[in-house]
Amino acid sequence: MSKAKPNNPEQLRISSFFSQPGPSSRSQATGRRPRSPIDLTGDDAEETQPKRRKISSNAEDASSSRISQDQVHAGPSSSTGSSNKHSFGAADKYRFEPASPAKEKGRSHIPGSVQSQRKERIRKILDDRNLFHDGSDDTVPADAEQDHEDDAQEPDEDKNDDNGIQTQSSFEDTLAFFANAKAKPKATQRVKAPPAKKAQEIGPSGLPFTPLELQIRELKRQHSGTILMFEVGYKLRFFGDDATIAAKDLGIVAFQNRNFLTASIPVHRRDVHLKKLLAQGHKVGLVEQTETAALKKAGDTRNELFARKLTRLYTAATYVDQLGSVDDTDLSTVPPLMCIVEELLGGMGADERVSISMIAISASTGDVTWDQFEETKISKSTQKMLTYFASHSTAEHRTRLEHCHTLTYTDAFSYVSKFYSDHANSASASQDSQQSAPGELMGAISNFPKQVVIALAHCIKYLSEFEVAGTLLEIRFFSKFTERTHMLLNGNTITNLEIYHNETDFKTKGSLLWILNRATTKFGAQEILETPSPKLPVLRQLLRGLPDLARGLCRIQYGKCTPQELALLLPAFNKIASAFNPIDRLSEAGFRSPLLNDVICTLPKLKDPVQDLLGVFSLKAAAEGKKDSMWTDPDKFPDLDGILASIQVVESELVDELKQIRKVVKKPALQYSTWNGEDYLIEIKRSENREVPVTWSLISSTKIFRRYRPPEVRAKVEQRAQLLEALDNEANRAFLSFLSEISRRHYGILRDCVNKLAVVDCLLSLALVAVQDGYARPSFCDEDTLEIVDGRHPMVEALRDEPFVPNSVFMGRGRPKNKIITGPNMGGKSSAVRMIALSQMAQIGSYVPAKSMRLTVHDGILVRMGASDELARGRSTFMVEMQETSDILHLSTSKTLVILDELGRGTSTFDGMAVASAVLQHLVQHTACRTLFITHYPQVATDLERRFPADIQNMHMGFIEDTRINGTREVAFLYKLSEGLAAESFGIECARLAGVPDVVLQIAINHSEKLKQTIEQRIRTSKTRKYMRLLEQVVSPSPDLARQALQNLRSTFE
Repeated sequence: MSKAKPNNPEQLRISSFFSQPGPSSRSQATGRRPRSPIDLTGDDAEETQPKRRKISSNAEDASSSRISQDQVHAGPSSSTGSSNKHSFGAADKYRFEPASPAKEKGRSHIPGSVQSQRKERIRKILDDRNLFHDGSDDTVPADAEQDHEDDAQEPDEDKNDDNGIQTQSSFEDTLAFFANAKAKPKATQRVKAPPAKKAQEIGPSGLPFTPLELQIRELKRQHSGTILMFEVGYKLRFFGDDATIAAKDLGIVAFQNRNFLTASIPVHRRDVHLKKLLAQGHKVGLVEQTETAALKKAGDTRNELFARKLTRLYTAATYVDQLGSVDDTDLSTVPPLMCIVEELLGGMGADERVSISMIAISASTGDVTWDQFEETKISKSTQKMLTYFASHSTAEHRTRLEHCHTLTYTDAFSYVSKFYSDHANSASASQDSQQSAPGELMGAISNFPKQVVIALAHCIKYLSEFEVAGTLLEIRFFSKFTERTHMLLNGNTITNLEIYHNETDFKTKGSLLWILNRATTKFGAQEILETPSPKLPVLRQLLRGLPDLARGLCRIQYGKCTPQELALLLPAFNKIASAFNPIDRLSEAGFRSPLLNDVICTLPKLKDPVQDLLGVFSLKAAAEGKKDSMWTDPDKFPDLDGILASIQVVESELVDELKQIRKVVKKPALQYSTWNGEDYLIEIKRSENREVPVTWSLISSTKIFRRYRPPEVRAKVEQRAQLLEALDNEANRAFLSFLSEISRRHYGILRDCVNKLAVVDCLLSLALVAVQDGYARPSFCDEDTLEIVDGRHPMVEALRDEPFVPNSVFMGRGRPKNKIITGPNMGGKSSAVRMIALSQMAQIGSYVPAKSMRLTVHDGILVRMGASDELARGRSTFMVEMQETSDILHLSTSKTLVILDELGRGTSTFDGMAVASAVLQHLVQHTACRTLFITHYPQVATDLERRFPADIQNMHMGFIEDTRINGTREVAFLYKLSEGLAAESFGIECARLAGVPDVVLQIAINHSEKLKQTIEQRIRTSKTRKYMRLLEQVVSPSPDLARQALQNLRSTFE
């Protein structure tokens, strides 16, 4: 039996493992049973227990608690002076250390004690190198350092525990330092707290507003009342209420997208949909991006939303379409813009008068008309009615009404003066400017009435928003409406005579315009003008194939012309200028017409200005739309030439880079490629297996190719893109400057040329009408007469295959000026009077469809025909009839042709007869105009002819009446205007032609006979009583009474 060893306090005993020690810091921290390793192999009394692995916590209070508990419960195992070396026996392999199942999977194959020692060693090394100094222990005495070094050799567990918190924290900071080693250095070492996020505004859909939606909302707020088309990507989009309107008027789909209802159209269909919206009377604005991708990428706002603003604004009256557009509309369908200013003049109720000043502008042709007149004040109900009709118009373009506050005359004159002064000063800077001088402009403005100046100021202010105010620059092209030299046709006349469209399907075919408009006909009309001049075929050939010069000139003036349009317009003007040689006197032109001589004299003046303009740019480049390379003189726009030189330098550097790239990839024939709009790409086949530098960016990869872009090339490409954007901006500025130069220097002569060519075009069109068979040249005289021999209706003759029955009429020159026309229904009365009225086409210089015609000049044609009510105005059929009659009585003069068709038929027989008789009597006695009066009242006709035999003549439409065996009558219409009175209207026979049943017609015949007999009996009885009364007065003892009664009796029998 061996000798017992002395009691060693560091020697572990078996009984100590079964004791119940106080809870250690680890057991308290983890809630687990403390580790109890049993070492049964240790005989050496000096062998110490292996140091336990310590897991420090990040929580400061838990660490301090653990340290204090370790100090209390260390017991005999924590003895000073023990060695820092530990022996690992065979039992250490099989020592059991419980661990959580969750960490078992990620445990390393290195034993836990070894890992703990490695971490401890790393921590010691880093701590010794002062990598974790916090600055508080920078000054340490030498003796303290020596003490610290000695203490480090002792396995003082309390000290290790005490430093565990700081060491662990420093170690984690070191790991964080290396983890952020690749991050960009900050300007300061201070760590700033992340900025607090702004509170996002929630939209109606419950989602926050995006930056784009906030931008849209702000733009819609700034431009309320305007339909906005937003350029977003490759589409134009509508938002909110605009999307609802667009979906309805354009036939597209609107859908909810986050906080806005939205609809979209393709960019290339913009003009088509824009015209549809304008035709509905909307005001449409185009919102475009003001930043490009290349310039934004180089700027400070590359991570922000693209800036957008309203760049264009349109209404139907201010939209000037491009030349040669696919859906090009006729100029006659473009509505004018009218500004009306009212000024109260006094009066009460219906007698309240106002002064009305107006300016009418056609933006597509540049025509401006102004006038001032007095009228009764428009009531509120009438204003409401006008608003209703404007919004519910069935015309091609709906009328748009806008109200504004009237300017004072001082403010208006100041605004107008500034507008013309600014443009006149800019024009005077040009030596060759042909615009009016500032003094001449201001003198013309001061001669305008005050209210017209106010209207002009409003027009300038309004048109400036649409960038078409340039149409008001040339005051010499203004015209006053009352100074017209043409005949007045009111609205009813234009409608009833079917001047612009027929009344059946409201199309141009069947109207007078359809007959006269031959401007696009290919064959010639030189036979009509009796002149041997060879210039007429040249002039006719000159007008063929010309573009719309009036609209193109307006687009140049507004700065909206494109290079393609300019390449079309200037060669056309050059063709016109080179057609004839310059002449000094009008007599050398070779025509008998002063109009044609003036045209031949004016056209050659265009030659020098147009050829100067053509020498500035290349037609080929302009036709291709190249604004940057179309200029022949590089010194004209030096900034543009400088940018082009910079682009060439960058492109040459890209070529040099390609040489280096060929060496890198070892491919001498390598060339740049383009893919999907991306230029300067390095395209390498996959099958070649070439190695490329890792710095190259992969742009695309397909089954066959891989496309790269080196960083040096990428920088050059970005620089080139920025230069191209700058080139585009500078090219646009240069082109607008050139258009402004054309407008400033040559607008006057170009506009004068366009107006004269329009006159020639109209004359040739009328000549083509005159060459037709049966058209005669009218003759004008100073005598008060209207004579038509075998006149025909121009539209009926052209539409029907049957020949039109001609009619003759003679008014004035010793014959009655007023004709009362009676006859059967469907007998041709209305066609006959329309034929007489349409013969006034002679006053526009046209031949007429007649054998001969002789007339004096008329100042107007006033027509009252048909029957219709106006329920929206609260007017019945008879009220409309009386209102139109009242207008005729107020407007007619002694030189007016008046046509009244069946006046008084809308009321009772006796009232209608009375009104008809009184109106015709007034026209005969007071107005003394020419009148064509159609009526079915024979008594009115006979009475007025008897009273005014020298001024009124009864005529009727001829017919032949035949009675059948069954008692029915058959009427054959001769459509011939003859003298005399028609006793019957044959209304029942007209009803038979309409298909009314015979039973109904027979009842009507019986009633007609009874009524006829009753009326005749009453007339005979009335006459008998009248005769008896006169006879009694004749035998009266009073001589005077007897004499008067005898005269009355004689006139009654006559």
